[in-house]
Amino acid sequence: MLLDHSKKKLASQDGFVLVAAIMALMIFIAVGFYALTVTTQDLRVSARLVGERKAFSAAEAGVSVISRTLNPTSPSTPIIGQKVDPVNDPKAEFDATALVQDTNIPDMWFPGFSPSQRSAVFRSTVTGRDTAYGSRVRLSVGIASAPVSTGTEQGPF
Repeated sequence: MLLDHSKKKLASQDGFVLVAAIMALMIFIAVGFYALTVTTQDLRVSARLVGERKAFSAAEAGVSVISRTLNPTSPSTPIIGQKVDPVNDPKAEFDATALVQDTNIPDMWFPGFSPSQRSAVFRSTVTGRDTAYGSRVRLSVGIASAPVSTGTEQGPF
């Protein structure tokens, strides 16, 4: 009789082992799903940061271009879809609105130049984009034109 009682105990434990194995499997699946979710979110954040940095660099390139091409005596035209580096990074581009004189800021006079040679401040909005990441950065900039040297100015330089 003692033998029959231990067989019954073993038979009732067979179901418990199956339940424990299923629970362990569920825990492993949950941990794996959590690891996959965290990794995917990290990749998305990294990609977004890379895209925003590329868009900001494109906007900085746009500021550089409009600074170099500023001519206070002739109106500027807007720049649309200008590629930053078409060979190495064809997805980075910028737009810039036409430069408009900011009438809220008075003209500036530089020491050593005649009072008739004044400098005005111009405003533009430059938008940098990286189409590979879908990122966009918009900069509102003010650019001052310096007086053109005639070689007859007086004072320290």
